Amino acid sequence: MTQDEIIEMARQANLFGIYADEAIDSVTRFANLVAQHERERIKQANAPEIERVNAHIKELEDAVLAEREACAKLFDERDKDIGWYDPGEPAEIIRARGQA
Repeated sequence: MTQDEIIEMARQANLFGIYADEAIDSVTRFANLVAQHERERIKQANAPEIERVNAHIKELEDAVLAEREACAKLFDERDKDIGWYDPGEPAEIIRARGQA
């Protein structure tokens, strides 16, 4: 429920009278408190799922880094085998992608 919806319901319930500005301010603060409470409730209710998803994301990131390093090592070995190594070349470029 949005703040505007809560204010409209307050209007429909005739909560606003002579002191409409003060009442609107109060209802707006109330709407913000309700929204904050709902965000917290939803976050708490979904905490285990959020943790599971975050763990999965971390696993994927680790796998990408491991694959990147494996590719970079292939270039390192190739360059050593042919006696050519320039730090600005493929292995370093691959590793730098993980630091962006």
